[in-house]
Amino acid sequence: MSDDRDGVSRRSVLLGAGAAAGVLGLGGGDYSLSLSETNPAQVEGLIDKSEVVTTSCAPNCRGKCPLNVYVRDGEIKFVEPQMTDDEQYRRACLLGQSHIQRVYSPKRLKYPMKRTDWSPGDPNPQGRGEDAEFERIEWDEALDYIADEMLRVRDEYGPESVFFHTGSGDNGMGTRIFSRLASMFGGTTQGWSIDTNVGVGFNRITGYGFFLPPTNESEDWVNANTIIVWGSDILKSQFQNDASKILDAMERGAKLVVVDPVYTTTASKADLWIPIKPGKDVHLGLAMIHEVLDSETYDAEFLRERTTAGALVRNDTQKMLRIADLPDGDEDDDRVVGVDRETGDPVPLEPDTYADVELFGEYELGGITGTTGLTLLEEHVEEYTPERVAEVAQIDADDIRQMTEWLATRGPGGVCPSYAIGRYKYGHVFGQTYAILMGLTGDYGKSGTLHSHHPSGTSLISGDYGARRPGGVGASSLRHHQNIDALRHGDPYPLKVIYGMESNMLVNQFPDRKLWIDLLENVDLFVMADIHNTPTVQHADIMLPAAHWFEREDISDAWGSHPHISYRQQAHEPLWEARDDYYIINDLAERLGYEDLFEGDKHEELRKIASYDPRFDFDDLRERGNIRVKDDIIEYTDPFPTDTGRIEIYDEDQPVEDEGTVLDLPRPIEDRSADDHELADEYPLLFMQKHSKWRIHSQWADNAVVRKFDPEPRLDIHPDDARERGIEDGDYVRVHNERGEMVVKAKYNEGYQPGLVNTDQGWWTEDFIEGNLQDLTHTEVNELAPTFCFYDVRVEVESAPDDVDTSMYEDPEPADWLETGTVGGDD
Repeated sequence: MSDDRDGVSRRSVLLGAGAAAGVLGLGGGDYSLSLSETNPAQVEGLIDKSEVVTTSCAPNCRGKCPLNVYVRDGEIKFVEPQMTDDEQYRRACLLGQSHIQRVYSPKRLKYPMKRTDWSPGDPNPQGRGEDAEFERIEWDEALDYIADEMLRVRDEYGPESVFFHTGSGDNGMGTRIFSRLASMFGGTTQGWSIDTNVGVGFNRITGYGFFLPPTNESEDWVNANTIIVWGSDILKSQFQNDASKILDAMERGAKLVVVDPVYTTTASKADLWIPIKPGKDVHLGLAMIHEVLDSETYDAEFLRERTTAGALVRNDTQKMLRIADLPDGDEDDDRVVGVDRETGDPVPLEPDTYADVELFGEYELGGITGTTGLTLLEEHVEEYTPERVAEVAQIDADDIRQMTEWLATRGPGGVCPSYAIGRYKYGHVFGQTYAILMGLTGDYGKSGTLHSHHPSGTSLISGDYGARRPGGVGASSLRHHQNIDALRHGDPYPLKVIYGMESNMLVNQFPDRKLWIDLLENVDLFVMADIHNTPTVQHADIMLPAAHWFEREDISDAWGSHPHISYRQQAHEPLWEARDDYYIINDLAERLGYEDLFEGDKHEELRKIASYDPRFDFDDLRERGNIRVKDDIIEYTDPFPTDTGRIEIYDEDQPVEDEGTVLDLPRPIEDRSADDHELADEYPLLFMQKHSKWRIHSQWADNAVVRKFDPEPRLDIHPDDARERGIEDGDYVRVHNERGEMVVKAKYNEGYQPGLVNTDQGWWTEDFIEGNLQDLTHTEVNELAPTFCFYDVRVEVESAPDDVDTSMYEDPEPADWLETGTVGGDD
């Protein structure tokens, strides 16, 4: 199929972005409600005549905002924030309110399509890609192809060779329904190797965290006195709910510190900006620990009640001393031991129980000599003085002291990292570091304490709905990085059929894009169900058009956001031949022989799923639109889920990273961000890919309204770095390294320190003049918290070759679909 398969060319969409930006309600072919012609009376009249449908926006962002959709004459005309059950969470952003352009986009998938040179038994995987030709087929034909191949592969290779691939494109019930089928069939489901670095490091100390650790609901953030936003532009990326709470806290007198190598929107509002050198975060965290201990501003009561700071670590075994180790101790008593400050006797450290033990020193109990965990930490950080770390991280020593003093002495507060720090290869060590730091300052389990840059929100409780059913095989799971060996070598088993939904990861968002394209050649059938014709969909063998969120009934929850469950009411039937994912999966299940796996009616399926959650009634949710279901605003009030029930400052398991570093206590480890890395001379610039406020990962990349504000990829580069290479502001440049290249426009940006460049993530391959930013990244992961490290990348930049064709941006074709009023093409 050619680039104009949807009645619109690649270049015309770019011009169309500007034309469509003036359209507030692009419903059907009606352009009557434009910004240039609208007055309040017209808007009021439109609303009065429309049916109001309650729904929600739920991509993988921090908003997941309930919305009202106004429908008139069967078309969506207007979108606004819905009043939430708790009014303080009534928010929405430009992206959520531009869904009209997504519903009626010319890039919607309209019909089931099959690659013309694919057939069962002759997949011709080399024919996949942007230039592949497709033909329209009927739904029954498409589902028969899929079911037959799944059954063939199950018989030939085993059920686990069918990969049920999902991303984070929708926070409705689709993935739970998908998991139910995968578990029945025995397929492989998606585990995660993205954004798990910091949370896993934090988990080693506290027992909490996989992605980012939980933190208090954002409504409590107003009670914080010091907020350290670390590697997050929260006022730009989370302005719906979370940013407003930070501003409220600042109005009450809270100090805002921003640690970031980039002068971000959030940094511009801070009381103190720490422009740290990329990759030096653990150094700074250790310097703060040094300063807390040196100034004796630690919370001694908290340390004695909720941490192992006073636990003795045996000098002979480096394990924590336990009651069972003592001559008169019960051999089954595994409690760790401290030394009573008055009597010198052993004291067992119980969870959440104050023990008046020594915090510092070396002691002998029962003939066994040990040193307190806090003493080992103090000795460990002795070399990480503010002066030494200031030199390493290229920041000011007095600033280190100031931010530490604010955190330790002004009352409740905390450190709010984003996922960015975990996008360096060994980012989990930072999670370990700041978990310990906040243990020293006592910032757990209290009003006003913070632990990550987004709150915990709430997730719907679905019980065992997606688990193994009677007669089912049960699903396997592979994490992203494990898929590579499965696809390349069949280890631990081959993946021969991929059915993907709600994801643009495989060919657009995963690092080392070309690797995944090559790996897909080992797959016999690649199916993608999606709303839009994404780069990943373009590499599929069968395309399935999925309904937009507004075109289907659903329930969405709000993990990592606000404490509400939302109900999605259907605004109108799916356009063209698009179908709700539920009905696609239901019909596929019947072809696989699972006639009774689903209810056959989505309304009743949702009722079944909701019945597992005791916090709300399904009919009440439908009537109200959204319900607040979570009231535990403060996190970490219970004993910690560690072996001791306490924050374990010293890790007696002594985990070892892949390059040999022992992490009983946090030690800085760097990969490509290290100054002496083997690639530093050839590729001297560190490359990152920040999140953009104009996209949610890769969603909205093709949205006509949004593209008016962010029309093309660009490289943020400091003027000094650019001029050194003879590059002017606005020049097209070639960004390259040993893996690949891309051609984009250079943008002088003094907010980026010299040596650091950036292209915002989420652009589609077709948006680049040449290459793709994920052609620059790699799939290397660490040993202890395997996580793709999108920021641990080195590049060089030079002027683009003279023969590079930049006409797609400098001379775009007319967007006929906008000029004629035809939405989405006519076939």
